[in-house]
Amino acid sequence: MKLKLVKPAQGLSWVRQGVIACRQQPFGFVGLLVMTAMAVVLLLGLPARVGAFLVVAAMPSIWMGFMLATRRTLNGQRVTPDVMIEGLRGPDAPRRSLALLGGAYVLATLLVLLLAQWLGPDPDELDAIMSSAKDAAEVMADPLVIQDMLIRMLLTIPVSLAFWHTPALILWARVPVPKALFFSAVATWRNLPAFIVYGACWFGLMVLVALMSRAVAAIVPEPLIASVFAVVAGMWVAAAFYASLYFTVVDCFDPN
Repeated sequence: MKLKLVKPAQGLSWVRQGVIACRQQPFGFVGLLVMTAMAVVLLLGLPARVGAFLVVAAMPSIWMGFMLATRRTLNGQRVTPDVMIEGLRGPDAPRRSLALLGGAYVLATLLVLLLAQWLGPDPDELDAIMSSAKDAAEVMADPLVIQDMLIRMLLTIPVSLAFWHTPALILWARVPVPKALFFSAVATWRNLPAFIVYGACWFGLMVLVALMSRAVAAIVPEPLIASVFAVVAGMWVAAAFYASLYFTVVDCFDPN
């Protein structure tokens, strides 16, 4: 695969393509999201934080599953739950490389957590804020909590961008994990303006959903309706985001 450079406006196009793909098969993509969320909840119930490590290790494969779902949609095929393991099927499936990628993502995530703990506020102070706050709004308004969240976000974004294209490079181009990480990091760096636009658009959509949810809550007297609207709209936006991952990969690499 050869690296391709795209214009910043392509970030908006990725968002639009993801929304269109999700709109074509909304139940398929939202169903995948719900299924994944349920699996995450079950794994997190395992003792000794084993489930948390498994969830993080599975994230690149989950991204890959949604990319394959988008490809099915573009080919006129139905999105079904088995698409999440499609990349692991067959005798030539790069199962070992994907497992190594998952392990590398776990290590990178642990490094982010350690750096955030070192650079951020004292964990004891954060625990005291959590225990003394009356509600979630009070927690989120605390300056130390905001500082901690910003540090974690700033450390997480470079890691996410470095791993962004790796599942597709491993599955479709059979690139080894180290090279996949290098090519992915270079691709996102060279096309960073497009990814900034891409992230800003998704953030804008989430803000729009939050504002619409407040408007529904103000208009409709029944709180349950507003809550259902917020959950459904939020899930649809999340599903559309995952549907758009495919376009961010195919536009950054030339398969020839």
